[in-house]
Amino acid sequence: MLSTTSVLPPSFLSVVLFSLLFYSTHSRCNTLITPAFISHRHSPRLLTQKPRRRGMNHDNRRHNTMIIKNNKKEEGDDTKNLAMMPDDVEAVRKAPSLDGKRPLQISTSSFLFTAMVGVPVWLTVVLPLTLVYQSGKALSSLGGNSSNRKNSGTTTSSMGNGGEDGDDVVASSTMESTAGADPTALNLIPLKERRYDVVLLGATGFTGSLAAKYLYQNYHHKNLKWAVAGRSKDKLETLLKRLLEPQDDLDNRSNHSSNTDTQQNYVDLLIVDTLKPNTIHDLVKDARCVITTAGPFCKYGSNVVEYCARYGTNYVDITGEIGWNKEMIVKWDALARHTGAKIVSLCGCDSIPWDMTYFKLAQMLQRDCHDTISKLTCYDNMKGGISGGTVDTMLTFLEGKYQTPRFPFDPYYRKSDGSKSQNKSKDMSSLFIGRKMELNGTKSKWTNPFVMSSINSEVIKRSHALSENSTTGDGQPLIYRESCVQQSFKEAFVTWFGTVLGVTALLNPITGGPIKKYFIPKPGEGPTEREMSEGYLLVNGVGEGVKGSIVESEFYFPVDAGYKDTARMVSEAGLCLALDSEKLPVQGGGFFSPSVAMGDVLLERLCKTGCKFASRVVHIQGQKLKSKL
Repeated sequence: MLSTTSVLPPSFLSVVLFSLLFYSTHSRCNTLITPAFISHRHSPRLLTQKPRRRGMNHDNRRHNTMIIKNNKKEEGDDTKNLAMMPDDVEAVRKAPSLDGKRPLQISTSSFLFTAMVGVPVWLTVVLPLTLVYQSGKALSSLGGNSSNRKNSGTTTSSMGNGGEDGDDVVASSTMESTAGADPTALNLIPLKERRYDVVLLGATGFTGSLAAKYLYQNYHHKNLKWAVAGRSKDKLETLLKRLLEPQDDLDNRSNHSSNTDTQQNYVDLLIVDTLKPNTIHDLVKDARCVITTAGPFCKYGSNVVEYCARYGTNYVDITGEIGWNKEMIVKWDALARHTGAKIVSLCGCDSIPWDMTYFKLAQMLQRDCHDTISKLTCYDNMKGGISGGTVDTMLTFLEGKYQTPRFPFDPYYRKSDGSKSQNKSKDMSSLFIGRKMELNGTKSKWTNPFVMSSINSEVIKRSHALSENSTTGDGQPLIYRESCVQQSFKEAFVTWFGTVLGVTALLNPITGGPIKKYFIPKPGEGPTEREMSEGYLLVNGVGEGVKGSIVESEFYFPVDAGYKDTARMVSEAGLCLALDSEKLPVQGGGFFSPSVAMGDVLLERLCKTGCKFASRVVHIQGQKLKSKL
């Protein structure tokens, strides 16, 4: 049984929203340190290194888990690679600088202004306004909550469709039941016989249009069978025309027609309104995988997940809405396992970079160190912007329009058989400014909290719970920490305080109203092409085993990971489920995290299309070196 409770989300979601706003105007950047597999700039081929034999000395055990193959294949040497030299670790570490990426730099005058003007204004004006407003709002909602519970009931079936006020509450549980429209086993089309490899839903949105462009530029000439879907036929046709016009000149492919009508016939248009269940059948029944960027997902995604589960259709999205994803697991996991549908959320910047980092480090500890991961620390170096769609999603939660369900136990601990996993995890990321701890125990650059760590830690919780071989054995949870690395204390302080000031200002109408009206982008708006090209993400992961072994990794995304590379990530995830099904680590259906569902198959796709990933053993158990994490 699910029961709902109104949740005022000023803590995490508020921090997320204004942190994104602040970073969009001040260029989020940090600096990282670590390991080695560097993908070649020109169509690399990835190989998985075979584990070295036991008995070799410690120096020889320090190695990369992923290697690339030289473009010039040498006869008789099928394993020649470019990532086995120690300086490859430095190469990945320096990748942002080599690519011309510029980290955030705060002038002394800006720092002093923030400290001497911003802090007093926050203490004397903004904070008191917000405290008074939020206190009054909480008190006034006490009576309303009890009456809402009486009207809404406590079970899923009694939640109804929201009544006349349904537009004000977008909890996915308010969606209409579609149980009467179940397809039968006889009319389900086998995945291999379906017309489309992938269908892209939300193609006219900001991130969706980037995904459409990515699929067209990279897979159209490879005879990918795909379609775009959305509510407006005119907007979809305009999108395809915009994709077609420059592409033939850029690619100079003789087999491409310059006729727009021909292109539109090849890339089908599907008109879908996800709030109207009867329009979703055509979206899912003939597709191997649905890729969706249409959020907020608690409003526009629930029916899509349901129908994918019913039709056995694979599904990926870019949501960061943890509560909604947990609700979908409780509702549809059993059905997805029955039909074989793989439902994989959080396939964008939330949270593939960190989930894959966990996956590779846990894998490396087990394979190469005969150890089990017990601690994971991530240091993020990034730069990016914000779109109106992201803001719309954050405001949905900030304004209390989503009602978070309660569950008997955390659905992210739910295993495929419905039982509770014994693999627990705990987010211990700092909320304050600190220092980066190097592997030798020294403190280096300044750090500040990363607001998305709460989401990343949840996805890692899910992966850890589903990885039965990763149990610590002593009942202790996996400890997760994450922070952003800055160039100096000035950048760390201004970034951290700017987030705090912005969040507080947004939580009262006097200061929040002007921010929403004049500074926050509208849906469909987002960073410019130049801004996205200047963005990047570098994730340094350090994993420690139960026995004391230490491994580290580096994961580099060369453009804005929040949008341009999110489009690439979710596209490759969808193609992975659609085209690489026989290679995947799991063959059955159900709800999975990205790394559990796709593992090395997805990592290889990402590295072939722009990413650089490296990992190495730093210390094997039994050595004198002690972890300083």
